[in-house]
Order: sequence, then structure tokens, then C-alpha cells
Amino acid sequence: MVIELHVEPGMVYKWRKFREEKPAYSIALDGIVNSPTRRDLNGPYANFDHHAGSGFDTRSTSDQVHMEIKMGLFQTFRKDGVPYAHVFVNNHDEDVCLSFWELQNNELISSGSNPSINRLVYCEDRLDCTSGAYPFGDIAMRRKMAWVFQPYNMSRFEGRLKEATADDMKRIIETVGGRITEHISGGGGGEIDLEGHFVRIGGDDNWAFTRETGPASRMAMYNNGISAFVALVSEGSDGSFVYSIGKRSPWISYFDLLQFYRRLNKEEGKIITKLNKWGGTDTRGGSPRATGSFIRPTRVEEIIASEVRKKLSLGHFQ
Repeated sequence: MVIELHVEPGMVYKWRKFREEKPAYSIALDGIVNSPTRRDLNGPYANFDHHAGSGFDTRSTSDQVHMEIKMGLFQTFRKDGVPYAHVFVNNHDEDVCLSFWELQNNELISSGSNPSINRLVYCEDRLDCTSGAYPFGDIAMRRKMAWVFQPYNMSRFEGRLKEATADDMKRIIETVGGRITEHISGGGGGEIDLEGHFVRIGGDDNWAFTRETGPASRMAMYNNGISAFVALVSEGSDGSFVYSIGKRSPWISYFDLLQFYRRLNKEEGKIITKLNKWGGTDTRGGSPRATGSFIRPTRVEEIIASEVRKKLSLGHFQ
């Protein structure tokens, strides 16, 4: 079996260019191709992504990969009688780590039902597509997931995301993969307390502008009655910022992420291209992947606040 990982930090391709430039048997994960999930049997090529459309309507990348493997992905992605794929990613978050592990361990998934794998994929999917809002609470599974994904979260909350190299990302993906294997091997692995809260740096009664300090930050926010947020994730040495935007559900109509992306892209100016821009779904998104954002936090807050006021004045509600 050959499942080879290729990490290209911040890179984004169009679907056509990806197929033109990458070898046959290539799989794109979680946003490196700017397109909804696509398949080309003639390559074969595949793109599994959840960053287009509605956050509630589109399953996480790892859940999609799980389903694809179950339903015969590696009957096509097969060379010389064994599973074969080049896997391309541009980040190393929890969804990417789990998705790549699934591809590497496809035989465990396709050969039967492993409750530990199913549970991990289910929980990751629910947290991913709700920006961490799904109400699991402080349960053992959440504590186990905090341990599994700790290498990534340490990088994130220590502000190292923007500076991460391809080697850094690959090392974390592989380390998390090792922890997933421990976790699903007869209940092995560990668990850690759901530490990590948030610092509120702005917003108003309707939304919060925060700095997150750990993997339980979103849970803490929602437990404190915050249903919509902008989070300052990290700052780069080049003056850039990484932001995340999310809300509990599509029913919070005054917090219009699609409109935020339009305003912020206009504000950002010349760094914005079709493949490097603010974007995401209607419930979760963030700043441009390749460059980060060069809009200072105070200005981001002003823009979001003005858009929220407009919606509220028109009678939008939670």
C-alpha cells in the first residue's frame, strides 16, 4: 500500500489546475482545492472538502473520507493490486489529521466496523461542522480527543500556525496519526482535561471577539451564552493575523458570515485573489489561507460590528 502525504502550506488550486499539475491517483483534502467535493474517475482524482455551501449541510472532510472508503474508494484508487494515492493538504488541523489517518488505514475501515473509529469520526464531524458548538459537554470522549489532537492544538494556541512549514505540518499530522492509532487500539491512548478558555477582547451582547487559549475554548464560549464569534487565532512576524469566524447554527441570521467575507475581502485589498481570500461556509470560516489577513483586530471588529448592526436594524434575530 502506498499512501503518500504532500503538504503545501497555504496553497490553493482550482479543480482543473489540480488535475493538470498533480499525478494520477491524487486526492485533495480540506480546502487545498477551491471546490466542493469532486471526483474524476479518469485520473483518478478526488477532492474531499466541506468549505463550500452550508456548514450544516456538508459533512466534515473526515466523515466524507470515511464514507468514501466504506463505499469503495480504494477499488479505484488502486495500483498493482494495492491501495495507492498521493494525498495533498495545505494545513494540518484536526480534520486533516483524521482524514489522512483514515486514508492510510483504509483497510481497517473497509474491512469492518470499528466502534472506536466510528465514534471518533462522528464526534469530529459534529464539532467541525458546528464550529465546536455541538453540545457533547465535558465527556470522556472529548477528553480523549483533546489528547489525540493535542500536538495540533499546542501549535495553534501557542501561535505557531502562521509560521508552520511543510515539515512542521507533516510532523504534526504523523504524530496525531500515531495517537489516533493508540486511541482506537483497544481503548489505548490517553485523555486530558478540557483546559483552555478564552479572553474576550471585543464584540457586544450579540457576538464576541475573542482570543482562544485551548481546545475547550469554543465549548467555554457556548457555555457562557456566546452564539457567534470572531477569534484571533495567531499573529505572524510579517504583521499578518489568522482569524476564525463561526456561529452556533444557520438560524442566527444577524451574524451573516457570507456578507462578512465580502466586506473583509474588499477591505483586504490587493492580496485577495480567487484562491486566497476570506471565505468558508455560512456557519464557519476565516482569513485567507496563503497570506493570513493584514487587517488589524480593531478594524475587523469595526467591520463585523457594523454588519451586525445593519442586520439587527432590519429585524434579523437569533
